[in-house]
Amino acid sequence: MKHSSFLLHLDIIWLYYSKLLQVFSFDVNKKVLKTICNSVFEKPVKFLFVLFRIKKKVLNVCLSIFIGGIFECVESGPTGAMGAEELAFRFAVNTINRNRTLLPNTTLTYDTQKINLYDSFEASKKACDQLSLGVAAIFGPSHSSSANAVQSICNALGVPHIQTRWKHQVSDNKDSFYVSLYPDFSSLSRAILDLVQFFKWKTVTVVYDDSTGLIRLQELIKAPSRYNLRLKIRQLPSDTKDAKPLLKEMKRGKEFHVIFDCSHEMAAGILKQGLAMGMMTEYYHYIFTTLDLFALDVEPYRYSGVNMTGFRILNTENTQVVSIIEKWSMERLQAPPKPDSGLLDGFMTTHSYKGFLNQSISQPINVFLYPQKQ
Repeated sequence: MKHSSFLLHLDIIWLYYSKLLQVFSFDVNKKVLKTICNSVFEKPVKFLFVLFRIKKKVLNVCLSIFIGGIFECVESGPTGAMGAEELAFRFAVNTINRNRTLLPNTTLTYDTQKINLYDSFEASKKACDQLSLGVAAIFGPSHSSSANAVQSICNALGVPHIQTRWKHQVSDNKDSFYVSLYPDFSSLSRAILDLVQFFKWKTVTVVYDDSTGLIRLQELIKAPSRYNLRLKIRQLPSDTKDAKPLLKEMKRGKEFHVIFDCSHEMAAGILKQGLAMGMMTEYYHYIFTTLDLFALDVEPYRYSGVNMTGFRILNTENTQVVSIIEKWSMERLQAPPKPDSGLLDGFMTTHSYKGFLNQSISQPINVFLYPQKQ
């Protein structure tokens, strides 16, 4: 009985180590090794020595972790051009592989795929292709329809899915293999409401880009029923970047306290148009929900008197963050913005930074004001 029990344990040990040998692609004569294992009763010391040598070889091996990235094609630019998130992804992998203290005895390898915007079918196909290659995790895509398709596949197969952009999470969400690096929308919404109360605003205009903005700002939208607050909601035009007709209505209505929920690129355009329409004076105060307001070139508005408030998730006083941003800027991985875009050159946006794989830096969200208060 003891003999058969021992043989069973021996079989299990053999299967375990044979799997490890397959994973790490060791060139070992399995027939010879199994012969040694079967003669364990005759030469137990030799058997244990062999196991020890195998274990030592397994533990000292340099692991190779294969990850996948699915990114949307750049809307403007040449075919095949890489967006900021894909650049950050590659930059992160190379940085981690160069710094052996981050993942000792480990090398990251990757496969990246490009898809068209909002193409959920193509996203699903690319995800299946990468999973067939044996990726340990998939990063992206960012836009909701494509991301949901990839997330569903990853959750079904138990593969981690990492996203860097905002996504609405329902309360009964069962996607246990989903990780979002974006701050929770309810926290941001509450922070905006706290700012409105701090500034003692009684009337507020909310300007949003798409319907998801109403979800992100739900705490503020529910505020009139609980606080003495008058709220006006407006939507930016979806078919054009010309916001002048909307700004003209706001100027006519003397709407001085405005919250903009839009991208930092859109915010740059709004500020330029607002300046042309005389809406960048000390009477106006704008709050932007984008976490990349610091990437805007605010020099043209320095002496206008306008007040701007925004949020920043990057702590630029942290030495590690500063080091990463400097490397990003020096290597000029990100294409410079167009001269008339209103954006600063060389700035690493929040989405790019979250695409950076070194997640050892965790910072609270900071609120900053413009102009700076002395």
